[in-house]
Amino acid sequence: MAELKVGDIAPDFELEDQNGKKIRMSQYKDKRNVILAFFPFAFSPVCTNELGELKEKEDSIKKLDAQILAASIDSTWTQKAFAKELGVKFPLLSDFGKKAAPPYGALYEDKGFAKRAIFVVDKKGKIAYRRLYEPTTQPDINEAIEVLKKLK
Repeated sequence: MAELKVGDIAPDFELEDQNGKKIRMSQYKDKRNVILAFFPFAFSPVCTNELGELKEKEDSIKKLDAQILAASIDSTWTQKAFAKELGVKFPLLSDFGKKAAPPYGALYEDKGFAKRAIFVVDKKGKIAYRRLYEPTTQPDINEAIEVLKKLK
């Protein structure tokens, strides 16, 4: 599969969030921009910091007409516990079946877990920003926010 580029249509997926609710990427088309964050593992130090930062910036992200979605290969039950511990209300998606991460180039196929990656998907359903990080690197959420500001 070719690597996604800015301007490409964001692959659609349907995953369950921490509350068992089915979320589709396409449900935001023509409605809201999306920050899609893939992360390796719930409860790991960098992932905890990353989601904590997204939680802190959630209000400003919402003001930019955007929804946060965060996904890992963890089970729905793990996502529920992780969301509760962090006090996160935005969807933590379970990609346990590894269906969403591969089309985004966000899965270590050999290791079986999600890469750390941030995507901004605009209201037209197109990739407006993509950046992959090393698993131990804290992502720059502000870069994604700057892209959202330009989309508004």
